[in-house]
This record gives sequence, structure tokens and C-alpha cells, in this order.
Amino acid sequence: MYGKVYLVGAGPGDPKLITVKGLELIRKADCIVYDRLIAPELLAYAGENCEKIYVGKADSRHTLPQEEINSLLVEKAKEYKNVIRLKGGDVYVFGRGGEEALYLREHGVAFEVVPGVSSATAGAAYAGIPVTHRGLADGFRVVTAHHREGAQEQIAFSTMTNEKETLVFLMGLSRVKEIAEGLLSAGRRKETPVAVISHATTPMQRTVTGNLTDIAERVSTANLTSPAMIVVGDTVTLQDGLDFMKQRPLWGRRYLVPKIGAEPSKLAELLRKNGAYVQERQVGRITGIPAVYTKKELEGVDVLLFTSANAVKWFMKNLSASGLDARALGSVRLAVIGTATANKLQEYGLCADFMPEHYNSDILVKELKQYMDEELRKEPFHKPVVWYPTAKNAKDDTVDALVQICECGRLNVYENREYTDEMQEKPKLCDFDGIFFTCASSAKRLLSGYAPEELANLEQDTAVYSIGPKCSAAITGLGIANVTEAAVSTCEGLANLVCKR
Repeated sequence: MYGKVYLVGAGPGDPKLITVKGLELIRKADCIVYDRLIAPELLAYAGENCEKIYVGKADSRHTLPQEEINSLLVEKAKEYKNVIRLKGGDVYVFGRGGEEALYLREHGVAFEVVPGVSSATAGAAYAGIPVTHRGLADGFRVVTAHHREGAQEQIAFSTMTNEKETLVFLMGLSRVKEIAEGLLSAGRRKETPVAVISHATTPMQRTVTGNLTDIAERVSTANLTSPAMIVVGDTVTLQDGLDFMKQRPLWGRRYLVPKIGAEPSKLAELLRKNGAYVQERQVGRITGIPAVYTKKELEGVDVLLFTSANAVKWFMKNLSASGLDARALGSVRLAVIGTATANKLQEYGLCADFMPEHYNSDILVKELKQYMDEELRKEPFHKPVVWYPTAKNAKDDTVDALVQICECGRLNVYENREYTDEMQEKPKLCDFDGIFFTCASSAKRLLSGYAPEELANLEQDTAVYSIGPKCSAAITGLGIANVTEAAVSTCEGLANLVCKR
């Protein structure tokens, strides 16, 4: 009995260009067989138990030959219910998706194709080049410029003489000169505009423009790297006015973001939205701590204090596991440290009653005391009961402050555990324009892996950004003196440090 194989186009590089259906399938996949050019962020949406198998190809260097990839898909269909074959761009545009689909059919394996956004059109668009435009191009042609290993295939340049047809060559960086000369020999004008786009639709995107006589030399001088695509035709002249990527404030900037958990972080998303290249490195993972609560216990609680979205998530999971829901919190006031925590509460249909003006734990308790004095101390000598769901390995600073003003019950609902992956290559810190830290544990886990002399030289090349006082203290404690701290202790506050520059 076989499962089903989904041939999914991952899009051209920008992880946001995955289709809704493609992302849904990734989330429920039991196994993902993926290529080199897919956005690595997409794998983070897979479940914790999903098997991920890399079968990427670079030029003629194959992790697995195509025949073995075909066999692997059949084998995994025997093992799993939902197998995702994740391919860069579109499944059927020079991705050998048709070969894989035919092989699956021949071996009795059910399959489904989920088309993806092709780099042939999206890559050009992200560089400011429409492949068709009234008056300039009434059609376009997509051509592979990639040789099969050991083959000397010829491109049919003689059929490419129509000046109103945009030509898109994929996988042709090493053949730019040959393509230009072939088109000239076929009769195309010397001044025909050409663009070569490297790493299209990603923050590493670079574009070199020229014409058929000088494009090869310009590309060689620019040292572009693959993957790259070549666009030939008059629509290239629109590039300066339509290149929206360069208008983003962080275009060309490179940042490192250590994170807790597998999914792409909110901070990385904000930085990418503004055009930055962001490398995320997972340094921690969150695991829940089961607990059972009773309705009677909750009736005696005046305030539930949440200082992280994870605290909300795992408390609510435990509430559900106890056979209760939001109705059990009927008279309980809900206090949060900031907007991210408040937004997490809203996912459960709950609104925060209290949020401090400043988003850090030092001010939190002071403002919470004022709130409780005004709202809860109705009876003389009544000391409010506060439950504080938090991480098992969190420091007791907040609890120590709370016990001075209320009856505080600390609930360990999750644990922030260190995460290491031997397959992850240690990033070279000076390669980045900046490193962002969203918590003290992330700072300690990332920076402790570097020698003191590496950290001592860090500030000469790379800015260090912190979300708040405790995080900053952890960073300076590791020997980095120059730390820029967010005015507001949120991911938006961190992003604003660089977006406003």
C-alpha cells in the first residue's frame, strides 16, 4: 500500500512566493525530498517528526542521480502517507518533474502536481523587467542553457530572430558569451538589451545589464554567481524604473538572527520585508511541560501574568488538556508584557486587561502593582493571587519582585532548551552587517561558540543589537561592549534600529 507523492513547486527563491497549497502540504508532510534551490525557510514549516532528505544538484555534481531520486520517491511512498517532492521554481519548467511523475505512475504510486511560481517570469519581475510589454514585447520564450552531462547540445538561435519576443535563458551563467554570440550570428541587433540576474527574488539578487556585444565582459567583471538567468529583449530597458527591490531600505544588508524554535522568526520576517538578507540560526527549542488545572483553582486566581507568547501557548494547551477552556478564566484578569504576548492571547479569543507602558520586566511589576491597587484591592488585607506561567529555566527575578506585592504562583509550562545541529555550519560573524538578539539565552548560546579574540574584533565589522536590558547585560557579559538596544523591547523595535538609518 502506497502513500501519495506531491510534486510541489517551491517558487524561485523568495519563500513568500510558495503557493498557499504548497505551504499547506509542507506543514502536513511526513517526508520532504528537496532540491538545492528551494528557500531553506520553507523546511522550517514542516512538522518536528518530518523526515527531510536533500537531493540537490549543482552543475554536474549530484547528491543523487535522477534515477535514484525516482526510486527514493517510490520507497518513501511505501513508508509514509504524505511525501512532498519540493522542487525549485515550477515542477514542470526544466525541473524534470515530468520524468518523476511518469516514474511514479509506472510504479503505481498516486501523485499530484502543485505548480509553483517560475523564475522565468518572477526572477525577471523582481529585477524590474516584465517579460511582455505593449509596444516592446508581445511574447516570450523560455530556454534551458544547461548542458546534460557529457552532451554538447546546441541552442536553436536561428529561431530567435523576432525582436518582439523576450528570451529567457535559465541555468546559463557559464554560457553568457556563447548565447550573445549565437544571437548576434542569428541576426539580432548588437544593441539588443540584455540582463543577467543572479539569485533572483532573494536579498542576494544582483543584476548586470548591457547589450549583446558587452554583456559577457560585464558579467565576468561583476563576478556573478549561480543560479542566474539571462533576459534578452527590449523590455530590459524598463529595468531602472521598475526595479522595486532596490527601493527597500535594507537592500544589500546582511544580518544574522539566532532564534528559538524551528519556524522563521518574526524579526527575520520584518528584516526581509525591508529587503535585507537574513540568515537565521536555531539555538534553542521549546518543549511544553504538561500540567493539570482545576476550575476551583482558577476561581481563586485574580491575575494571570504572561511574559511571552510561549507562556500563553503552553498554558492554554494545559488548560485544554485539563478539560477546560476560556470559560474557566471568567473572572481572571489577564496581564501581558507586550503586544506580541497580547496578540498570542487574541488567537484564543482573549483580550489582555493590562499591559505596561514599557515592555521590560523591570518596569512590569511596578506598573502591575499600581494596576492591582486600583482594580483589585477592594477588601482590606486582601493580597491578590497571581499565577505566573513561565519557562522552567527562567530566572526568578520576576517572581522575587511579585512576592512583595501579591500571592505569586509560578507555573513552569515550558522549557527553553539548547539546540545544536552538527550539520549547521558556524557562521562567520564579521560577514554580517549586524547580529540581532531577542533574548539573553540566544546571545549566550550563539556567542559562547566563539573564541574571545573573535568577539573582541566583532564590533569593528558588525553591529550588535539587543531587544532589552537583560539581553544587553548577557551580551556585554560575554565581552562585547558596544551594544545598541531597542527603544521598545519588541521585534518591531529591533527592526526600527536599522530601518530608520
